[in-house]
Amino acid sequence: MPKKLMSTILLFVTFAGLLWWGLAMLATPNNDGEMVIFALLILGCAGYAFVSLLLLPRKKEL
Repeated sequence: MPKKLMSTILLFVTFAGLLWWGLAMLATPNNDGEMVIFALLILGCAGYAFVSLLLLPRKKEL
């Protein structure tokens, strides 16, 4: 598997995992303030991974 494809897949998996983790933390009952802030930080990291995915160079069409 080419390195570019593998790194793209790993970046997508990182985005999906962080998004799931952050949303799961926000959805749990009895959240204290620290847990909410931590969940928002995780969602921020997921957003950063998503923007990184969007900024990846694409193949040019001929």
